Order: sequence, then structure tokens, then C-alpha cells
Amino acid sequence: MAGNKPFNKQQAEPRERDPQVAGLKVPPHSIEAEQSVLGGLMLDNERWDDVAERVVADDFYTRPHRHIFTEMARLQESGSPIDLITLAESLERQGQLDSVGGFAYLAELSKNTPSAANISAYADIVRERAVVREMISVANEIAEAGFDPQGRTSEDLLDLAESRVFKIAESRANKDEGPKNIADVLDATVARIEQLFQQPHDGVTGVNTGYDDLNKKTAGLQPSDLIIVAARPSMGKTTFAMNLVENAAMLQDKPVLIFSLEMPSEQIMMRSLASLSALTRLKSVPGSSMMKTGRAFPAPWVFCSKKRNIYIDDSSGLTPTEVRSRARRIAREHGGIGLIMIDYLQLMRVPALSDNRTLEMAEISRSLKALAKRLNVPVVALSQLNRSLEQRADKARSTPTCVNLALSSRMRT
Repeated sequence: MAGNKPFNKQQAEPRERDPQVAGLKVPPHSIEAEQSVLGGLMLDNERWDDVAERVVADDFYTRPHRHIFTEMARLQESGSPIDLITLAESLERQGQLDSVGGFAYLAELSKNTPSAANISAYADIVRERAVVREMISVANEIAEAGFDPQGRTSEDLLDLAESRVFKIAESRANKDEGPKNIADVLDATVARIEQLFQQPHDGVTGVNTGYDDLNKKTAGLQPSDLIIVAARPSMGKTTFAMNLVENAAMLQDKPVLIFSLEMPSEQIMMRSLASLSALTRLKSVPGSSMMKTGRAFPAPWVFCSKKRNIYIDDSSGLTPTEVRSRARRIAREHGGIGLIMIDYLQLMRVPALSDNRTLEMAEISRSLKALAKRLNVPVVALSQLNRSLEQRADKARSTPTCVNLALSSRMRT
């Protein structure tokens, strides 16, 4: 740091290295940036919020710096000032003053930081180095899992790898977000309204469902929404969802992505052809009347096949990580996605939570909502109803509610 007295790096080094930083190569870090952040906070307590939005204690490379930052956070929470005296006293009470370098090192931090003017930039450097170290740690974890899989398949290891990396990316994205000034939100909202008024939409501001009554109530399927379509078995959930898919594909150019965990892609196609041809499902099997009479494929599906904007993934037992990865790949290749449909929710899995189905469904629901928000796309997820509805005396006339969703207590948003 230009113009400042050099810090004593040797004094700042931890006496005991963490496992993640052990090895022949020294992980990326910036002792100077860490010292400038800590020294700047002692000079100007008002900058605490700026720093706390960017870094946490674990982002600091050395153990002494982690202890110092943790103690600063404790002082801030208690409403006490953060300066050389209060910090030293607090660390002394915790029995950590000597381990961080003593009063002399704290004094050096304060003395060698001329001002807190650039503390946000220094905090960004600390966070940047921490992210890279996290990536190195995850890479080592994945390598160790590969050498010692402990019964896990290659798919399990891939899921582990992507979930760990995505967790780092997600935490970094959250650091970049925060409260927005209402003026900025208003500008973006007005721009969106003007864009909608310039487009012919007949009151539909989202993805057109093809159902006039549904469009009137919802204005279409809105971006970033997670929509749950629930019903008893064999009540037409898949058929209804496929109608949404067909209409969305015909009325827009963006790709529509189907995750069919229950049926193979050919069966999905047969059902759609039968629906569009006004045939019964029994007549839509191979060798049926459609084939025998030489009846042409329905015009809507011919149109969709020419547009080539419908993608079907019939892999079974998908995890939220796999769904997210495949959806993001399609979005990258085509500049976005118009609609995602998942059939159905209870067939997804989270291996790490397989022993607790309630927590597993909560994680699936949370992940799908995060996916909808991240890709700014409506996600339609089909769901089964639990058995409580079947146990009603007049179940034919009973109207399902959120309580009837399978494992609904963790799925409500």
C-alpha cells in the first residue's frame, strides 16, 4: 500500500495453519488489505456496515485477524466503540490478546492505516481472495471424494461438486445484492411498464397460458414465480401442464424446458399429440387409429417442431442441482428460457437429506424458487396431494387447499 509504513507480515501470520491452507503452495491472500480493513475500522467505526456487507470473519486469511474481526463484531453488537483501548480490553477478557500479537500489534494496525477512505475497496480484496481460497478448498474436497468415493457414484460426485461450487457463487451473489433506493426501483419499474405497453399483450404481461380465464386472473405466468399445480392422481395435471407448455412454445420464441421425472419423453409426446388431435389416450399408442388412418400430425405440434423451442429431459430422480445446471445451460445457449415445467415435485431428490423427507422437500422448493428468480423465468412444478383429501367423506366435491399439498408445511411460500 503506497505511502504507508510496511506491516510486519511475519507477526501477522497464524501460528497454526488451517487444514484448507496447508500444502506446498500458499493460498491467495492479502495481509495488507486485511490489516487496512481492521485498522480502518478502529479509525472510523461508522464504516462498519460497509465492511460487514462485504466480508465475514472467515474471509480473513490469518487466525489473529479472524479473532480481531470477531471481537470487533461483538463490540459493535453491544454498542461499544471500536478503538485500540476497547478492542485490547475485550480481547484480553476473552484470553486472546496475546494470540493476536498483543497490544503492540493492535497499535501497529491503527498507526499504519492513515485513513478509512478506501476501506470498502480493501474489504472487496479480502472477500475476493477468500472466494478463491474457498474454490481451492472445494476442489481439494472433490479430489479427495474422487479418490475415496465411499460408495458414491460418479453422478453423486458430480452433484457434490456442482452443489459446492454453486454455494460459493450463491453466497457471492448475495454479497453483491442489498437494499435498493426507491428511485432506482421506480426507474426500473417505469421502464418495465413502458415496455409492456409497447407490446401487444391483451392484458397478459407474463407467459401466455393460452387460457383466457386463467390469463385474466394471473396476467400470464410471471417471471421469477414458482407455480405449484397440485391435484389427485390421474386428474390431468400433466395434460394441463403440457397445454401450458404447448401454448407458451407457440406464442413466444424462447425455449420451453420440460423435466419429466415420471414419464419418458416419447410418452409425453404421445399425450400431447393425442390432446392436440382430440384423440383419447388409448388411441394414441403405436398402431392406433392415428397411424392406421394416416391422420396427419396436429398443426400446432408441426409448428412447434419447426420452431424447435421445446426441450424435454426425462431423466429420473433429478436433484435441484441437476435441474439448475441443465436449465442454466439451455439459458446460456439460447439467451434465456421462456418457461420451465417439472413433473413432478415429489420425484426429485436431495441425497444429503434423503433421511428426512420434509427437509428434502423444503430444500427442493427453495432451490426451485431460487432458480426461477435467478433465471427470471416462471417455473411450473406439478405436485401430488397428500392422503388427507382422499380420507374425506365427500372427496369428489372437496376443494383442495394448501394443507392438502404433500409435505405442504415446508412448501408454502
